[in-house]
Amino acid sequence: MRCTSAFQTIEQALATGQIGTPVAVRVIANIAENERESIELLAMLVDKSLGWLADTAESTFTIGEHRQHVSRLVRTKMGRSALVSAGVATDDTLVEIVVFGNRGVLSWEAGRGRESFSDEPLSICDDRSPKKTPDPVASLDPVAPPYGVLLVSGDHTHQPGYADALMSDGRCKLIGVADEDDVDDQRQQWNQQLADRLGIPMLPNLAAALARDDVHIVSVCAEPYRRGRIIVQAAKAGKHLYLDKPLVGSRKDADAVVEAVRTSGVVAHMFTQVHWDPAQRVRAIVESGKLGELVSIHCDVCFAKGHGGTADLSRSRVEQEVPQRFELLDAKRELTNVGVYPVAMLLWLLRQDVKRVHATTGNFFFAEHQENDMEDFGQMLLEFNGGVTATISAGRAGWRSHPDFGLHRVCLIGTKASITVDAHRPRVEVWADVDPWTPPPRDPEDPMGMWAPLPDSPYKAAPKNAWQLPATPSWAIDAKHFLDCIEQGRQSAVSVDVAAMASEILFAGYRSASIREGIDLPLPREPSAP
Repeated sequence: MRCTSAFQTIEQALATGQIGTPVAVRVIANIAENERESIELLAMLVDKSLGWLADTAESTFTIGEHRQHVSRLVRTKMGRSALVSAGVATDDTLVEIVVFGNRGVLSWEAGRGRESFSDEPLSICDDRSPKKTPDPVASLDPVAPPYGVLLVSGDHTHQPGYADALMSDGRCKLIGVADEDDVDDQRQQWNQQLADRLGIPMLPNLAAALARDDVHIVSVCAEPYRRGRIIVQAAKAGKHLYLDKPLVGSRKDADAVVEAVRTSGVVAHMFTQVHWDPAQRVRAIVESGKLGELVSIHCDVCFAKGHGGTADLSRSRVEQEVPQRFELLDAKRELTNVGVYPVAMLLWLLRQDVKRVHATTGNFFFAEHQENDMEDFGQMLLEFNGGVTATISAGRAGWRSHPDFGLHRVCLIGTKASITVDAHRPRVEVWADVDPWTPPPRDPEDPMGMWAPLPDSPYKAAPKNAWQLPATPSWAIDAKHFLDCIEQGRQSAVSVDVAAMASEILFAGYRSASIREGIDLPLPREPSAP
């Protein structure tokens, strides 16, 4: 078997015990000679993965059985998971293996099937949108800068980064910070803290702030369960919207937001990474035709933040069909928080609807997530209407799980070629006689390191210098796209239609993980009142 060397090396690495207890596996092997062999290969890879997990299968889902590339998602009896894909080799064979341990991550770095790089600059997308996105009822009129920006919610959100990105563009002026009247004392303190640091007023009444003529843009970073009503209120006030991810905390809120934006004629944009690397490289490869017909896409995104290794692995996660909470002081639902990035990228790239979702979730790394009944990891299978299949592994695995910000790569499988795009390649690797990197102390107000610390914070993580990466566009690129849309009178590439679709896919994922069945999309809606 052509991946014997990979298996042996993985097992040697596992034997060192460095990553703790294996809890999840991700394998892609595009090395079979024909479709029949790919099915046999898949079964062998599943058995190998279960061996690494030291467990047996409880439930399995499979997609792509009658094509040249097939994927299977396995939940084990101890609640662990394996996501395995096998296919017919193209000009370039591809083998990718990742084993997630409760104290680290192990990744097979193959020598072939990797993308070749050039120094040519990447073009930045600006007007891609889903094929099925309805036209807004109201037209979009160009609006010339400058733009006044109202910030809804302050510190301990992504708002400081968004405010900096919008201001760095040069077309914006910050007007103030506002929020709903009934937020708790801690949220009020964090809001005032950001206002004071930025030197802007804390506006006491959200409705009055939205009515101001000098407010053109509202950046919304309230907690997911509050976002829907705030976004609708701001859209009805005629304000353009820069929105944190995920869009909202319920399908009902997502539908309300889409309707409000369509009828208001505003630009509404959800922050994602589609303007960054590797999404831009992925799009360039797909559109170049070098893959032939696109067959499957595999996305792995796992943040290296938080103090891992504390979850009780004897407690298997029991998922909720309809999550009630998405974000707390010391935990987030990571399938949503991290998984929204690859889901939104797939929607933006393929411009097709998802017709079926299979998913598993787990508590593998953090006691905080487990105690708050929020998953820290999830894996998904997606079937698109156009025939493409996709898989996603997403979560948060701890500060020491990666030499940089975390695993972030996309494997593209086509009829002519298979290519892996890695956010951390090309890179310079540094070996030196220096003290090893250590995580920052645990911040009692931000134990997972979810938010950017203040510049003088004793809890700020030191930079990881073992890998030096080429300069890449910052959050400012995303803000620039949004402001360009306002100035040119067009809707965002990641409009609320895309954002709502992403939310629905993730909601379906939770239902699938709860009832352990595949879920068809779109999800059923309650009938409208007569």
